[in-house]
Amino acid sequence: MFRSFCTLLLIGFLLGSTGCNGQPPAAPPTLGKGDYSGIIRYLQERIPEEMAEQKVPGLSIALVSGQEVIWARGFGYADKEGGVRVTNHTAFRAGALSKLLTASAALQLVEQQKLKLDAPVQDTLKEFHVRSRFHERQEDADQAVTLRRLLSHQSGLPGEYLRDLRTPSALDQLPQRVSGLWLSNPPGRQVAYSNLGYALVGAAIERSSGQTFENQLQKTLLQPLGMSQSSFIGDGDMLPFRAQGYRNGSPQPDSAIRDLSAGGLWTSPRDLSHYVQMLFADGIYKDKRIMATQSIREMFRQQNVGNALDFDCPMGLGWFLSPCGDETVSPGIRTFQHSGFSGDFVSQISLLPDQKLAVIIMANSDTSADLVASLTTRSLRMMLQASAGDAACTEECEEDQAVLGSHRTVPSAVDRQRLAGFYATYSGVLRIRDENQRLYADLGGERFELLRDEQGWLRAEKKRLGLWPVDLGELGRLQLDLTTVQGRQILLARSHGQLIPLGERVDPVPLPKGWLNTVGDYQVINSDEPEAALSGVSIRVEDGFLLIRGRIEQEELTEFILLPIDNAHATVAGNGLGLGDTISRQVLGISALGYRFKRASNTTPTLIF
Repeated sequence: MFRSFCTLLLIGFLLGSTGCNGQPPAAPPTLGKGDYSGIIRYLQERIPEEMAEQKVPGLSIALVSGQEVIWARGFGYADKEGGVRVTNHTAFRAGALSKLLTASAALQLVEQQKLKLDAPVQDTLKEFHVRSRFHERQEDADQAVTLRRLLSHQSGLPGEYLRDLRTPSALDQLPQRVSGLWLSNPPGRQVAYSNLGYALVGAAIERSSGQTFENQLQKTLLQPLGMSQSSFIGDGDMLPFRAQGYRNGSPQPDSAIRDLSAGGLWTSPRDLSHYVQMLFADGIYKDKRIMATQSIREMFRQQNVGNALDFDCPMGLGWFLSPCGDETVSPGIRTFQHSGFSGDFVSQISLLPDQKLAVIIMANSDTSADLVASLTTRSLRMMLQASAGDAACTEECEEDQAVLGSHRTVPSAVDRQRLAGFYATYSGVLRIRDENQRLYADLGGERFELLRDEQGWLRAEKKRLGLWPVDLGELGRLQLDLTTVQGRQILLARSHGQLIPLGERVDPVPLPKGWLNTVGDYQVINSDEPEAALSGVSIRVEDGFLLIRGRIEQEELTEFILLPIDNAHATVAGNGLGLGDTISRQVLGISALGYRFKRASNTTPTLIF
């Protein structure tokens, strides 16, 4: 479910993938110990069929066992229009998988004592400082943003700095540009995925090594690992072995990427298999030490112990140390993973550290998320079976995937009253309403009923014309409920036996006159980017809540709740990914994440007194 970075966009993804009409994949074969050829035969037959079903142009896969690449193969087209086939060496845009290499490069510099894990990043990036509503003293806030917290997404920084996101600006200039940003979450208290944090790690790597990010990574990781098709610079037009990305079936031009260290890597599963082999060998590749054993262990050590709001999602340095709501490979089997989604490329790397097995898959279409995730899990199960000689996935493994019976009950009146309200989620405002003695939820225009199942959890259900059940896919199998953690009412989900937070209930607060007067439409005024991340925003009031919605050209984005702090500042309600960001009122409009917006000329200020 958590396709782009393994946990945090659950509901939005589920709603975007409900009602799938495709057939379930054919059951994997029964394998004897060492029967890797059976795995290869199955995948060679199934991958092209499933690519056709999901309209995926090209895909590449690599299977790793210890220090051996069991199999690497490309399928389909790197460029449909040009008739170029995918090969073992075709490079795809890796997206967030870039962070794994960035974390490794940072740890190499820690080994050389050029960086320190627990020192403030400001020690290296002198010009960088933050503002905080969580600290009484400015210096305490700056001290709290350490390299360790950046690498484990616990720095409290916003997820993005949107201005100039798609420009080839030098990483070294970024610390000055973003200096003075407000923290979105308390550092060290919760994992909140941040591309901006990893961009700053890239700047710290450049500053401490005296090299450009690309040169440093080539010198210390990519070339020593024989990753000859891998690079953090350029676009798909630079070299012929790079795949073309597709969105909605159409080829997409490659956008420039400012945050190379967060998402700029071009690579292939074959190349990444060398990186995995190095990890499995405790830092050694082909008899040459690339990283210290201690660095590998620290990368795979849980960094967020004690973070109550993270529930069942342990975080390492760069790596997610469990499926974090995704389908498990097998009960009791540790799984480390990361995935990437860049709009027209999808990738995933999952490894079983105790068995030293790994699967790496990359594809060049926005339609490939389900296929990549499903193939990764199936391939790992087959490899586990071939390695151990026993079936990897039993009935216990499949239990959570089945619909747990059909007996559902309407929540009681007291229950409905307790649950009804507005919720701040990563995917926007979730409204739960008690209507006609039933409970309904609305998110992004999708409406469904919430019923109690046999185990007492809330389950989503939808009927066409009130009569015929609609298959909601994973959303229909998800179990939900409201719980209180650290005084906050958290909407919790149980998925494949794991608990993950989806959002937070928000109560209305008094709206200052200054913020009420911001109601209206705004357009960006300080961007000359060819592909601006935002072209405008709109603000409105609903049921006592101030709501803000972004816009790209004519496309309206998701709405979020704004909570005013004072007459000049408000925060995006909620906690975690993309939530908690600060919006500021200014004389001529508002500002957020590097952009300034002025009221659109065709709207009149709504003055509320």
